[in-house]
Amino acid sequence: MSKKPLNKAIKTYYGIGDLGFSLMTSVELFYFVYFLTDVAKYSLPVVALIGSVTSIVDAVLSPFYGAIISGTKALKWGRNRSWLLIAPPAVVILYMFQYTRIGPEPIAAIIVCAGFILSHIIWNIAWVANVALINVLANNPEERGLLASRRGTYTSLAGVFFSYIGLPLAVMLGNLTGNEVLGYSLLAGLMALLMLIGYWIVFKITEGYEETGIEADIAPGAQKVSFSIMVKSLVQNPPLIALLVGDFFRYMVNFIMSAAAAYYFAYVAQNQALLPVYLLIGAIAQVVGAYLSGSMARALSTRTAAIISLFGLAVSLFVTRLLAFNITTFFIVVMVARFFLGVLTAVMVALYTDTAVYGEWKTGENASPFIMGLMNISIKTAVISRGTLIPLILGLAGFVVGADPATASLELKTAVTNVFLLVPGIFALAAALIITFGYRLTREKLAAYQKEIEQRNSA
Repeated sequence: MSKKPLNKAIKTYYGIGDLGFSLMTSVELFYFVYFLTDVAKYSLPVVALIGSVTSIVDAVLSPFYGAIISGTKALKWGRNRSWLLIAPPAVVILYMFQYTRIGPEPIAAIIVCAGFILSHIIWNIAWVANVALINVLANNPEERGLLASRRGTYTSLAGVFFSYIGLPLAVMLGNLTGNEVLGYSLLAGLMALLMLIGYWIVFKITEGYEETGIEADIAPGAQKVSFSIMVKSLVQNPPLIALLVGDFFRYMVNFIMSAAAAYYFAYVAQNQALLPVYLLIGAIAQVVGAYLSGSMARALSTRTAAIISLFGLAVSLFVTRLLAFNITTFFIVVMVARFFLGVLTAVMVALYTDTAVYGEWKTGENASPFIMGLMNISIKTAVISRGTLIPLILGLAGFVVGADPATASLELKTAVTNVFLLVPGIFALAAALIITFGYRLTREKLAAYQKEIEQRNSA
């Protein structure tokens, strides 16, 4: 089965599933801990236990989602597309249980943990299947860059939308039902429903692009992959290893800046009203960066666009750190950093698709879902590391919970700006150097590998 040219619907709407997915996960990112402590009113030890159990299980399972897709018999509608159809309905129900308080506190906590773990297992499989479709659909690195750009654009748009609809919708639903807890349960369910609709749209517009039925197991490059081949796809793939390490540092930039922004506006700017403005303008800057990333990848190559953006991110963060005490210049320069973050949201995914091509050339078998699923390792390890690093730096600066921002010392303000800007800048520079010297897949090499794979499959 030869690849079809990308149709207009795919070029325009591939990534709409990521819009819904990001809206859904934003409920957890911004409100899960707040829900546990201030809405459902779990005790702090139970909140800590829920956080530890769910994050550890989620991290341990992260390498296996792609392996499930690559290593099992393809389902009726294709190896990847099938999961976009069958997984989302279960997520809608299970995700709502993550925002409940049913029965005595120990029982309620178990229900929350079960809702978290089960919903994440299923949605991560669907997420990996969706991103693995890039290699199924695209015919060359430029098309992979375009599709990755569409994913990044829709993902960044979710940040803009959620800043308006998230908390107000939870409050409105709570008022309508007379139950604040149920308001958050319904918010989670509605956002998961948008994820379902988005993935089903992607399922429909990609019809005919992936082998189905018996063909899904006998077509060249479409068969299920053994565990040993998956291991070889990783250990014999130096670009992938470099990308995983570099992407860890890139995610650290994202997560630390997201978590530390509130501290900056409270203790340095001393104007919390500016935080929503920063979140909105920053989200728009990332949308622009993600949208333009496809053009950058076509003009420069995906690898070059990633390297330039990582160095640009590092420099802009260092400059912003120098200007951090001047709010006007801070806003101007930090938006440059957010633009580069938007570009990287797209092009880093495209780099993973390129390592999947290299892995198939190296091993002779297509383990694309497994390789794309490995992105979760960088994400989960960065989440855990962020939770340790920020309290450590603030603690060394003498930060005290509940301190009056108006009386913040220069030492504390400096520590906050270092956490928010300097440390992410160092991590961005580390990522730039790792990708520059460790990721050697050029556009010319990929074209040669792709040609050899096609000749091998034809034979």
